[in-house]
Amino acid sequence: MDRENRMELRLDRLLPKLRDNAAAVLQAIDRDPMLLKRSSGPLVLANASQALYTPQQEHQLLAKGIVYCRDPYQVVSLPLVKIFNLGERDVTVADLAALAEEPNVRLHFLRKIDGSLIQVFRHDGRVWFTTRGMIEGAIPRSGRDDDEDASEFDYIGVARRIAAERYPCLLDNTPLLDGRTLIFELIHPRAKKVTDYGQRSDLILLGAFNVRHFSYATYPEIVAFAEEYGLTVVDALSPHGTTLVEQVEDLLAALAGTDEEGSVLQFENSQEVIYRAKVKSPGYLRRMRAMAECTYENLVALIDDNQHLKSWQEVEAFLRTRGREALPEEVVPFYRPHYERFAAYLADCERLCQWAMRTRDAIECQLGGRQGQDETSYRKRFAALATRYPHATLLFAALDGRLDCQRLRRLLRSPQQVRRILNELGLI
Repeated sequence: MDRENRMELRLDRLLPKLRDNAAAVLQAIDRDPMLLKRSSGPLVLANASQALYTPQQEHQLLAKGIVYCRDPYQVVSLPLVKIFNLGERDVTVADLAALAEEPNVRLHFLRKIDGSLIQVFRHDGRVWFTTRGMIEGAIPRSGRDDDEDASEFDYIGVARRIAAERYPCLLDNTPLLDGRTLIFELIHPRAKKVTDYGQRSDLILLGAFNVRHFSYATYPEIVAFAEEYGLTVVDALSPHGTTLVEQVEDLLAALAGTDEEGSVLQFENSQEVIYRAKVKSPGYLRRMRAMAECTYENLVALIDDNQHLKSWQEVEAFLRTRGREALPEEVVPFYRPHYERFAAYLADCERLCQWAMRTRDAIECQLGGRQGQDETSYRKRFAALATRYPHATLLFAALDGRLDCQRLRRLLRSPQQVRRILNELGLI
């Protein structure tokens, strides 16, 4: 991307643009078909759709969970804006090193928490919790536009419960939320990403957005908030080195062999955060790639290509033959839910096949059997009875001897489809 078309990534320049041109920026967000909108009362939350892999326009940097009102347009809350990995887009070591040399700029290496973002803010006397893609009171979308929508895990509900149990100040009339959005990372054993935090569940304070000044609080400020209100705050790392390059190299060396995600490089002056970028560890990236390949569709393809695999134990052993570099040991168990889903689907397909064959046999018995009858006439009489049943196409396939589990899989590719038919037939 040439310098003339660069998006503004410096927060001390990007956020004033939003402050001074809020109506125009929010209108661009509101009308952008690449962004998903969720409404709850007067509030609208905007987030990138899966079609938008990475921001292409500057307003899309802000649409990572921004909450606003229409008529007139007004910013209500802003979580962390889009940041890039070191080496992506215009994020170079040379540029960041130059930034670190600016007067009164301090760099913090904050631990990158591998969880789900939660923002907490007050609007019209009520405390709101949202993720990047969901807001309380909005109807979840169907389909696969958002992984959080597709999940059965209640991110917002769990975040509220943790707040009620451990951080009740977030739910009362605390001055901490006066004109301020608090930004947390939710970690929970049922909402695992790549890094394994065991059974720990928590809300970890990452930052705070000042809605009046349109700026993010510095790290010392959020540490002070955490101490005053008893919150858990993200910790800062202290890599060795006299230059940025040496510090990044030391950081990556320290993270080697772990499943920790990496670090956020946060540049700030005495008043505000001015820039943020990510550095991800090689081990995390390797595991992240392996996790991205751990899908139901990929496991089904693997079993179809290796039909000698008849049990989870055999699938597990086969996966391990790939080696730890290609498939880290800790990723293997994540395949098991996909296997169990597929095994249940095959069992449901077999049950549906058996229903079709039993029903075919019952119709043929009612017709006096097929032997010795005119084929054309017989098929017409069979059709007259078969069409009284739901899903008669399966009965015709059974009549022709063409119905088996493999054919049924081609007809009904989704486990949900087979489940729904079994339920309609009263078989489950």
